[in-house]
Amino acid sequence: MRAVLWIATVLVVLWSGYWFVGKITVERGFEGFVQAAPENGLTVAQAGYRVAGFPNRFDLTVTEPRVTDQRSEIRWEAPFVQVFSLSYRPWHVIAAFAPQQTLRTPGEDITLQSGKLQASVVVSPTTALTLDRTTFVGDEIRATSSLGWVLAADTLRFALRSDPSLTNTYDIGLELLNLSPDPALVARLPELPPQISITRINANATLSAPLDRFAGETRPDLTALTLREAVMTWGALSLSAKGDLRVVNGLPEGRIDLRATGWRNLAVLAASLGLITPEFAPTMTNMMQAAAGSSGDPDVLEMPLIFEGGQMLLGPLPLGPAPRLN
Repeated sequence: MRAVLWIATVLVVLWSGYWFVGKITVERGFEGFVQAAPENGLTVAQAGYRVAGFPNRFDLTVTEPRVTDQRSEIRWEAPFVQVFSLSYRPWHVIAAFAPQQTLRTPGEDITLQSGKLQASVVVSPTTALTLDRTTFVGDEIRATSSLGWVLAADTLRFALRSDPSLTNTYDIGLELLNLSPDPALVARLPELPPQISITRINANATLSAPLDRFAGETRPDLTALTLREAVMTWGALSLSAKGDLRVVNGLPEGRIDLRATGWRNLAVLAASLGLITPEFAPTMTNMMQAAAGSSGDPDVLEMPLIFEGGQMLLGPLPLGPAPRLN
């Protein structure tokens, strides 16, 4: 019995020592991240931090974090953020975000509110800390802009996973349930309900550099995108898309095949989103009607969205300049 007690005591002492060494490592790692941030194009500020969770976890709580990207001048700030990891598996961390956060950009401020918003990140247990997979889960999400628009969703699910068969390539999944667009947009589309019941994206993205602890220096940019499936159901309007894009000098090149049921609201929607001018909306509707009529089903429209030479075309319809992706 004495031997058992002695062994147990030694194990407790060793584990306690390991935890306190790990606590110091976490503290130094956070301090090093803050100090090295300017070299990686970031400015990081905070009002304080602490590490708790003995004996089985390392729980890092940062008070009033403020992170600014020096290149884009975009700043994220929140009352707090918490990062948890198991002491015996520190390369798997879970982050819990405050119920209210703010994203400040040169053009607007966006306030993000949520009932729950958590992230899980798993990295490789190497010095580079290369991302293996990550997930974001949230509910009762609401984004409010200083410009006046509002966006909300009942549920948000996002997942990203490294594709080991390709270099710097990641599988991406996104799902939004009961997405509520801005009321001003909904008012322009009286035939559609106030909520988009489901939005789902399944894609594969290739970047110019890996997502690791050096990403602040390497600045990974999108170089190719395979859209396996994208689906949106908004009342009678149902959209699906798939295709491949590559990025040339920051602009997309390629083709996305679109299929739309209940497509007659598309022109108004495109004009409301600024994709086309309001004056062009009737012409777009007439051309889509002709294309749908020739397909054999007037309620179904199938057309390619083409990105070429810095421009976008929906079938033969010019939509204007393509968005810059990096």
